Amino acid sequence: MHQVALAPCSPFSVTGDLMIETAKLARQLGVRLHTHLAETIDEEDYVKAHFHMRPLAYMESLGWTGPDVWFAHGIHFNHEELAFLAETKTGVAHCPISNMKLSSGVCQIPEMLKLGVPVGLGVDGSASNDASNLLTDLRVGFLLQRLSASNNAPTGYDFLKMATRGSAHLLGRDDIGSLAVGKAGDLFMIDTQNISLVGTLQDPKALLGRWVSPEPWIIPWSTVRSPWPMGN
Repeated sequence: MHQVALAPCSPFSVTGDLMIETAKLARQLGVRLHTHLAETIDEEDYVKAHFHMRPLAYMESLGWTGPDVWFAHGIHFNHEELAFLAETKTGVAHCPISNMKLSSGVCQIPEMLKLGVPVGLGVDGSASNDASNLLTDLRVGFLLQRLSASNNAPTGYDFLKMATRGSAHLLGRDDIGSLAVGKAGDLFMIDTQNISLVGTLQDPKALLGRWVSPEPWIIPWSTVRSPWPMGN
């Protein structure tokens, strides 16, 4: 139930030497690398002023790109940088509520998915997301992309896949992220008889993205009385 990753906070809060040594240690131990990147224009200006390159180029120079790396946010990448992320399989964790609360910007999720950038869904830290509720971020993320990208926005089902398969992929996990034989998982149920969910059966895959936050109608498995005995 636990997984170790090495995660200096950001390229403007630690030294380049620390980032280099962290990358070396992570690859020596076979664990993943995580930091915040391309979150704000202030960060971009800082990296340009101090290291004379854009944030992603700086991270590449420190050994911080590849399929064992994922960045939180990734709002301010340009097209060439998104193509590079796709080519190197460097991941991005989209944190929509945090981005909105801090007025950081809107992540380019449609282009990322089109190019094949590995994308998952996150909540960021408690300092910038008071709820830290992934289900809420799923719905808000869908609505934010609809507002900014209109018909090019990912569907509610796309966001469900980002939150499940996509996030598991960023973590390097093949034992979670989808419903399949042999995979670990929890179960909850949603009562679709609630009037607010009247359209659910028309597109059940999009439920968590398109309808009102489902928490009040979740039935935890522990409260369900099964009519049959449960095995080990």
